[in-house]
Amino acid sequence: MNKACFGAALALMLSGCTLPFPLLQQPEPKVEVKEPSEAQQLNAWLALSDTVLHSNDSQRQQALGQLQNTPQAELKRALWQSHPKASTSQRQQAQQLFQQHLATASPAEQQLLRVYQSYNQEILQMQRQLVDRQQQVNNLTKKLKELANIEQQINDRKFQE
Repeated sequence: MNKACFGAALALMLSGCTLPFPLLQQPEPKVEVKEPSEAQQLNAWLALSDTVLHSNDSQRQQALGQLQNTPQAELKRALWQSHPKASTSQRQQAQQLFQQHLATASPAEQQLLRVYQSYNQEILQMQRQLVDRQQQVNNLTKKLKELANIEQQINDRKFQE
């Protein structure tokens, strides 16, 4: 009997501890790759927006350097270039990126990103108005100086007579 048990154990070990008959095979569960829900996508955009808002200049430059050339990444680039301290050229680039790639986003993402696009547009208009007003101030200052010179010349002539 010992030899029989030993022989059965040896046979099992040599066969890889498998039974001579198949067990009921359970079907492998199907792994579904789910895309993030719309709410998750919007939360990701809001989180990125928060990161952008609280970033410093070097962090923004680093983040911009790491982005790829996909429509989604270009929208992220536009968001990074919409920072409140962004330069006029960065804002203009952001506007171009929004115009080129906004259509590739979901409708909910488009609504969110249009806020940034509108924000940029307002800032650009304000900057243009500021430049125009500065030019007006410069022109008026120049005219005032010219008038002051003319007045000085008139006073000098009166004083000489």
